[in-house]
Amino acid sequence: MKHSIKIPVRLLLCAVLLLGKAALVFADQPAVGKAAPDFTFTSAMPLSKPRKLSDYRGKPVALHFWATWCGPCVRELPLIAGVTESKAGELTVIAVNCAETDRTVSSFLSKRNIRLNLVMDSDGKISRLYNINAIPQTFMIDADGVIRSVQVGSYTKKELDNAVNTLLENTQRQ
Repeated sequence: MKHSIKIPVRLLLCAVLLLGKAALVFADQPAVGKAAPDFTFTSAMPLSKPRKLSDYRGKPVALHFWATWCGPCVRELPLIAGVTESKAGELTVIAVNCAETDRTVSSFLSKRNIRLNLVMDSDGKISRLYNINAIPQTFMIDADGVIRSVQVGSYTKKELDNAVNTLLENTQRQ
């Protein structure tokens, strides 16, 4: 006895089209080994002229997404600020605040005496570009603009130091 499954041609065609669209959506997602999506921003602290992420080519970048209401972000932020200061000549750290007001963020940072290269993502465009669905999240981007690692969740000091040192060592080899 022979069994066969008959799939209507329309159903098969729909499945193929949906898979094709899904492949296109996921193909554009930021991932290790892919070019970091470029975006234009104005640093909030210190206030600066509009820049693009691609303006930093030639130097590695740590792109960090965070918010004041996120407990792990708050605990990790002093580590991020420490790297911003200690590696200033070797690494650019860009701290992207996710969908909060300037007033909320500036008050938060001022009370804690934290200094960052801050970018406000009030409209969520940068977060959507990087498919941010959990914070904190950090993208380590090499001098050629390629994502070398992604950390979803907070770093410990040791993990952050290792990620930064690995990025800097690999940049020096290039």
